[in-house]
Amino acid sequence: MREKRSTQSIAEALKVNTTLIKLYLDRNQIGDVGAQAIAEALKVNTTLTTVYLYNNQIGDAGAQAIAEALKMNKKLTTLYLDQNFITENGIKALKQVGNRTCYLSTRDQSTPSPAQLQEMASRAAQVRASVPTTEVPQITRSTAGVPHAAPSSSHAPSSPTPPAPASKPRGSANAGPAIPTDSTEEIRQLQARIAQLELERQAPPITSAAPILSSIPRVSLQVLLQATAQFSESKRIGGGGFGSVYSGVWSGQRVAVKRLAADSTQGVAQFEAELEALSRFRHPNIVTIVCYAQEGNERCLVYELMANGSVRDRLDRKGGTPALSWQQRQNIATDIANAMHFVQTAIPRQPLFHLDLKTNNVLLDAHFNAKVADFGLTRSIPAQVDAHSYIRTKTIAGTYKYICPQYRDEGKVSIKTDVYSYGMILLELVTGQQPSINLMGTVRRELKKSRKIDAVLDKAIDWSPQDKESAQMIGADLAADCLEPARVNRPSFGEILRRLSGEEAEVNEEEAVEDSERECMYCYSAPANAKLMPCCHACVCVACAQKMIERPDRCMVCRVLPTSFETGKYNQTFVP
Repeated sequence: MREKRSTQSIAEALKVNTTLIKLYLDRNQIGDVGAQAIAEALKVNTTLTTVYLYNNQIGDAGAQAIAEALKMNKKLTTLYLDQNFITENGIKALKQVGNRTCYLSTRDQSTPSPAQLQEMASRAAQVRASVPTTEVPQITRSTAGVPHAAPSSSHAPSSPTPPAPASKPRGSANAGPAIPTDSTEEIRQLQARIAQLELERQAPPITSAAPILSSIPRVSLQVLLQATAQFSESKRIGGGGFGSVYSGVWSGQRVAVKRLAADSTQGVAQFEAELEALSRFRHPNIVTIVCYAQEGNERCLVYELMANGSVRDRLDRKGGTPALSWQQRQNIATDIANAMHFVQTAIPRQPLFHLDLKTNNVLLDAHFNAKVADFGLTRSIPAQVDAHSYIRTKTIAGTYKYICPQYRDEGKVSIKTDVYSYGMILLELVTGQQPSINLMGTVRRELKKSRKIDAVLDKAIDWSPQDKESAQMIGADLAADCLEPARVNRPSFGEILRRLSGEEAEVNEEEAVEDSERECMYCYSAPANAKLMPCCHACVCVACAQKMIERPDRCMVCRVLPTSFETGKYNQTFVP
């Protein structure tokens, strides 16, 4: 009875909530009882649109409860349940609900190891008889006021990160034992966390005077010198115009250290913008930044090391590696769309743009999960802007094949800019070929000639009839829509996810506001007639520019805080 009352109180807390839209409860060791409490809340809540429950300890009982909640809840649009302990039976229950409004992600489930079971049993046995309601898991908040529930102390960045449980390949069956948990402790923690999240949501935004991203540890340059053997050439694993990347070990974890060149176009403001973006946009398909260093002209970003390199390297079978299977390529396509949908929708009216999305910037972990990298590094203000074509600047030269016409010819950015780049990535996954402005034409000619694209499919794969059919849908249909010259004809990443999961295409909410006279990236309902300063991005209307300076909110193109704005009639996003 006590557990039932506690569960109901969570539902009541969310029922009266009118502001919390997204709930971050990932990496918090939530088990079946916690999931059942959240399910009760979802049955009555009318505001939440997105819930993050990945990397917890939820099993089939929790999944069954959530499935029942989804039969009633029509507001929720995205639910992440990746990296839990749900078996095929639990996943089947979730998918059989038939809720077409909610996108479900249930990949990389695993079976708890004996050590994990012992740890959970020990934790349950040692739970105190009562828990003060003032003690809550640590909460961090982004500069835009979006709350994040921080991981438990055992996973804090200041201590070595324990190895994650080995996950089985996607789609594998996992029949695991029941997970012991203490219902009272877990429910009370959830109650307190939800209450704290609501307080954080209502708190005033952090100003630019706040310390830079306390959620990401800052380390001394000496620490990174030791981690990389003094930035030894033998540790160098990549590089480019921005600088070099080195492998190393930090706090017991294998990492990739990106050392920015002294003459890099990445200035201090953009370096801080990269940190700010990555601290706010935490997602299983975005490369995690673990720490950073900044001393004098030296600036380093430290990321989790991605064991399988870039998607482009694997498509090229660099180092004699085996070809990616079609199932792996489909997963990669979904992972990228998940990441991009998240950064465009996680914070209402403040989408994050990548602007250099390509297979070289999509990395693969040890289990071939794809993670998008290099957010922010391509959005520095160009040294010189051509009056007719922004593509000629140093900032985006070299990725010409991925750039949409509006960005290439007019310097205009929208939520459909990265969709175009994504379309080119889809063609690479299907054909294995290098990106090319003629690649879509090649696919279309083959389709016109034989109504099939079999002749251009990657010869490194042994294609089954079912795989060929799926590849044709992605390569001939979805990729073609993403590569439409007119941005209004391209799907949103939300629609892309629905189509990848087999749902029929629907008119998405962005299309209703996407036309040449309604370009404000903040309200989507007015012309972009205000140029933010000092970044010179004409991306919002006058009313929204005033609001951004008052709050303050960062420029959605470069993440720099605006201090003033100029009014005018602008035909491109980047105005020198």
